[in-house]
Amino acid sequence: MNDKANLFEKVAATGILPVVAVPSRELAVPLARALQRGGATAIEVTLRTPCALEAIADIRRDVPEMAVGAGTILTSGQVESARRAGAQFLVSPGFDPEIAQAAKSAGLPYVPGVTNPTEVTAAVKFGLKTLKFFPAEASGGIAALKLLHGPFPDVAFIPTGGMCRENIGRYLTEKFVAACGGSYMAKSADVLAGNWEKIAAETARCVAVAAKARAGQTDAMPFPPQKRLSRMVGFGDFLLRLSPPGYRRFSQANAFESYYTGAEANVCASLAVMGAKASFVTRVPDNPIARVGLGELKRLDVDVSRVVFGGDRIGLYYLEKGASQRPSLVVYDRMHSGMTTARRTDFNWTEILRGASHFHFTGVTPALGGELPEIVADACRAAKETGCVVSCDLNYRKALWSTDQAAKTMIPLLGMIDYLIANEEDIEKVLGIRATESDVTGARLSRDGYADVAAQVVRSFPNIQAVAITLRRSLSASDNVWGAMLYAGGSAYFSRDYNVHIVDRVGGGDSFAAGLIYALGNGYGPQEAVEFAAAASCLKHSIELDVNLSTVEEIRRLMEGDGSGRIQR
Repeated sequence: MNDKANLFEKVAATGILPVVAVPSRELAVPLARALQRGGATAIEVTLRTPCALEAIADIRRDVPEMAVGAGTILTSGQVESARRAGAQFLVSPGFDPEIAQAAKSAGLPYVPGVTNPTEVTAAVKFGLKTLKFFPAEASGGIAALKLLHGPFPDVAFIPTGGMCRENIGRYLTEKFVAACGGSYMAKSADVLAGNWEKIAAETARCVAVAAKARAGQTDAMPFPPQKRLSRMVGFGDFLLRLSPPGYRRFSQANAFESYYTGAEANVCASLAVMGAKASFVTRVPDNPIARVGLGELKRLDVDVSRVVFGGDRIGLYYLEKGASQRPSLVVYDRMHSGMTTARRTDFNWTEILRGASHFHFTGVTPALGGELPEIVADACRAAKETGCVVSCDLNYRKALWSTDQAAKTMIPLLGMIDYLIANEEDIEKVLGIRATESDVTGARLSRDGYADVAAQVVRSFPNIQAVAITLRRSLSASDNVWGAMLYAGGSAYFSRDYNVHIVDRVGGGDSFAAGLIYALGNGYGPQEAVEFAAAASCLKHSIELDVNLSTVEEIRRLMEGDGSGRIQR
């Protein structure tokens, strides 16, 4: 196959490009045949094993219908070796003009890796029009790729890195995506074990997913099982909450009650109460006030060993609790706190996330400014590289930033998350998407409208596996109707509604996030997960201060219908 266009058409025909490191020569042909039986038409053999060139030659000889490429080309000298072995195309992790010139001289199509406009521009100037987006998921996923493609409408991309059967459909709905590369259909353990039928079957499933995506049917795909929750890392500010006793106004206060809090700290604490492992990461001054607060988290079994010490003060917020028709009032005092003066060099995310399965942050954290938007982006990239599930609660706070500032910072971050959590205002204010026939201030919500909003979010950010929207109908500051929706796998799942008489509303959203992360990380299906999360948050509204102290048993009891409030003896 000498015609480059025909070669890339062959790769694009199935939507998948198996990328394999062949551990021993005798496995090469059986592996290629298994992939071929599953429907694959091309294979990239990486030059990362001693037998790679022999494997390419053997596949060319014995499986002539399969297009064979050489991957992980790092030097121009490897180009000639790959050509002699019979490689029909070349792939490298990054663009190298010397490799590009050598490939041109050898008459071989060359697909270099790119992640930014500068690299794409250099490749296009060299006449290359099919490029590898690598590492895809760690670089922001399909949302980032859409932005990268915008100025280069004639370029086709092969996203590689972090691909799996569950996410390739999100990429392949886009016409500029030629195929999704990776070893997701041929795991190394199965190759070593010679599980050829398993590889063929998985390849066939991936080809079927690709075909559905090409036909625009990704919304019909089932919600896949989620990663098991082993340890969650939460990153955010840590504050001292000061409140007048009871429902007194600030002007009536002659004393303030204190409590330690923070959105991500609340999520970690709630998860710990549920029995899950959670680590909280922040930056606070090394003084007795901050250490007492960290001690409170430790008392709830939250790991704080990764906290960074620095800065001169801990942040504060003052809360005047509302009642009846008088709303609550919050005043922040965070300027020059340990967190707001944090630097990117303060956090070694590879070490912090070692052994973690989940990473969580909220929109509050980048809203604090300074280097925090970049720090959060660093954390998300590291989380994706280590395979963590990334969750984000938009948590828009108008006292911290404008809607334009929030959108500018949050939209790039959303390209790296798996679960998006929001309330009925967040998505409209940050993303500019709103439900039809819904009026937040007038307490009217449209279920179908919010399902449509979630679908719009997933279409804009196909990397997002689940969108959870909390549905609060405020009858007054004291009484709300509370429920939630989870949009996953193209379907909307609604919880039951709870009539809530509020004891303390603060932390209600954090308790919902903790419940959702716990449920999805413990094998709950979408309906059960949203019921669990809504019940957890309902109970939090009955608990003073910011942390949900409800156990899994208590949450499930309410979730399964016992909302009587009778004394448990």
